[in-house]
Amino acid sequence: MTRIFPEARDYKTVNLRISPAQRKTIEEIVGYGLLPGQQDQFQYFEMNDQKGQVIGTIIPSTQKGEFGAVEFVFGMNTDLVITDLYIQRARERDQSFKDRSFLDLFVGRSIREKMGFDQLYTGDPTPGTTAVITGLVKEMVAFETLVLADANLEAGS
Repeated sequence: MTRIFPEARDYKTVNLRISPAQRKTIEEIVGYGLLPGQQDQFQYFEMNDQKGQVIGTIIPSTQKGEFGAVEFVFGMNTDLVITDLYIQRARERDQSFKDRSFLDLFVGRSIREKMGFDQLYTGDPTPGTTAVITGLVKEMVAFETLVLADANLEAGS
């Protein structure tokens, strides 16, 4: 995680329960059902600096590839802009989704741009590139639904 936020000195693991209504919302927005193991819990990590202030968020993601799971990790700063992402594990034959040129298409992009991520890559789609793009969108939709919506409700009360 410090690979994405080298200035981080600590982190807090956050596990949120996904209610049936929240799951339905997420699935309607992304356009497909969540995988088993992703249907009732969402995990992310708050990255903290030496003063304990949150400097960003790390979200791990797992998506189906052609030959198994594609696991990757991405970080967003406090403005909800992707700071970096990397592939943690995958067994795909085509490795183009691991290329920096592909991954960098998403660095610097805001959570508000997520529904256009599929338009950023103009190469031939592979199971790996599709897994990364759909995974980013899914995790950002889940983050908005579970974290930001909840924070907005608390701020309004």
